[in-house]
Amino acid sequence: MSRILRVSIISGLIFSFLSTSANANGADTQQGLDLFALGKVVYTTGAESCQTCHGADGLGTSRSNVSLRDPQSWKAFQLESALRGSPRAIKSETVVKAVIALGAKGWNEKNFGELRSHLETSVQEQDSSGKSLPFDEDMIGLDGPNKKALTMRVIRMMRKAGMPRATPSEINDILAAAAFTYINEAFVEPAE
Repeated sequence: MSRILRVSIISGLIFSFLSTSANANGADTQQGLDLFALGKVVYTTGAESCQTCHGADGLGTSRSNVSLRDPQSWKAFQLESALRGSPRAIKSETVVKAVIALGAKGWNEKNFGELRSHLETSVQEQDSSGKSLPFDEDMIGLDGPNKKALTMRVIRMMRKAGMPRATPSEINDILAAAAFTYINEAFVEPAE
């Protein structure tokens, strides 16, 4: 089973295991885990946080011109479009969470080889370039210098909420889901 599918399945199991509700701010919570608040910490904390490349406003910086406010410009959305209707169809949300969890290099190593030939065929049908590029490996995801502190934060939050101890893989999935929740609510969904 590919890692991206495994991340999706594990995330699904974690989210079904934990009850999901909404707090007063509309942020997702899981029995005391506020994914929006945790995601904001993941996004903003540390020297190599998401904010370092994507900016405080999600519009990008000189290190990355990817605007988090425009999901249709994300490579994950482009992958979803290119693979739609194929046996390898995948949701962009699944890809985004996996890239956050694995970093671009990890995602490319585990998934891009499998998808390359199908992507090149799909891209050739859509345009004449015939190129399907992997994710930019400068995107380190959760494997930055803040990983240990973020992991400890999740462990403390889960302990405080009376939840069972999660495996390192489950913690990684929770952090990726939290970052995605924050990005989606802070940058993608229209502000009220």
